[in-house]
Amino acid sequence: ESLTARAASWDRTKGQSRRPGAQMPLPTEIVDCHHHFLDPDNNSFQSFLKSLGGTKYLPEDYDIDATGLPITKTVHMEALPDDGHEEVRWVSKLIESGRAPRVAVIVGQIDPSAQDAGAQLDALRAISPAVRGIRYILDYDGEFDGGASNATHVAASRHGKDFLRDPTHAADFERGIAMLAERGLTFDLQCCPAQLPAAAKIFARHPDLPVCIDHMGKPRHLAADGGESDEVELARWRAGMKQMAALHNVHVKLSMLGYAVPGWHSDPVKGELVRALVRETVELFGATRCMFCSNWHVNATVSNSDGVDADGPAMRELYERFSGWVADMTSEERAALFAETAKRFYRM
Repeated sequence: ESLTARAASWDRTKGQSRRPGAQMPLPTEIVDCHHHFLDPDNNSFQSFLKSLGGTKYLPEDYDIDATGLPITKTVHMEALPDDGHEEVRWVSKLIESGRAPRVAVIVGQIDPSAQDAGAQLDALRAISPAVRGIRYILDYDGEFDGGASNATHVAASRHGKDFLRDPTHAADFERGIAMLAERGLTFDLQCCPAQLPAAAKIFARHPDLPVCIDHMGKPRHLAADGGESDEVELARWRAGMKQMAALHNVHVKLSMLGYAVPGWHSDPVKGELVRALVRETVELFGATRCMFCSNWHVNATVSNSDGVDADGPAMRELYERFSGWVADMTSEERAALFAETAKRFYRM
């Protein structure tokens, strides 16, 4: 997510590029299964976002950015609310008012390790029938330092816990996620590559819980130079992704690729590495367990790279790139990647 970015990267007017080149045919239908709406100046439950420099991004902004794309349905993903119930209530009102007619699913937030996690889940579901699951950001690989030296997400600065590898915290987390399957809900897993093997052990014990790895498992800041740093990071990522792929209930979102390879959209060598990693992921999990999505909010920079780059591809260019990377696949596989996997996973 964009929450580790410099405050300047939240500027709605910056960050979108359009690279020259042949346009690729778009898919006939897109289900954008991961995006965010924000209004921190007017929503008290977004004070944490506001403290990070977060700025407004509303359905009308999304509609402009998605102009010309065959997006039929979308999934609104939680965005670090102070109160997950209030966020769901706000998004529900946007839908009911007609401002967000394409939002078919809401993924909310609660802390699964909370003692009253079950009651919190029931309260979320009572707010809106569009609630299909939760996400609770888990990226933890040491004390948060602003992203300078490790993959810890700013969300972890609020709790400072490794819910996947620390035995005490993992036990509390696992108790909570067990309640998701009981209620027919999903879990969006955002963690760093070093945590994936531990995640695989936990989710192997919950085969009835649909799980989706966000942002392709988040390999971090690859240089695409063939160097040792890239080799170490990719080995770590591949080891974890292989263990997760062995679990039939685990899916993957192909998104926020500029976090993995900053500059991929403007550098052919980096672009080829991203394409290869996307194809490797699809081959590992299969098209019926993978889904393309935009992660769109604020601007192209934060949507694509978590604010690492100075700019990013426009949403249409992003989907054209996606389409080009899988142009040789069957029509059924392409339909799965762009729409059908998301429909099935989120029970649309």
